[in-house]
Amino acid sequence: MATSEAFLRPIIESPEDDALRLVYADWLEEHGDAARAEFIRAQCALARMADDDPRRPELSAREQELLSEHGWARAAELG
Repeated sequence: MATSEAFLRPIIESPEDDALRLVYADWLEEHGDAARAEFIRAQCALARMADDDPRRPELSAREQELLSEHGWARAAELG
């Protein structure tokens, strides 16, 4: 059975690969952490989104809301 740590090493080793993050988000959701999965998906979407994309303000606000609600200090540190 996979653990969260098994996903983090490849993510750290390949920080430019959003596919790894999205697979991790799917795993988190399947294991009852839908909020963190949503947070990761929002971060990936924001990273690919143009600065003037009309969806950016709402998605950015949701990202910050999730971060505030769940206090993921490590998420902020990892970027």
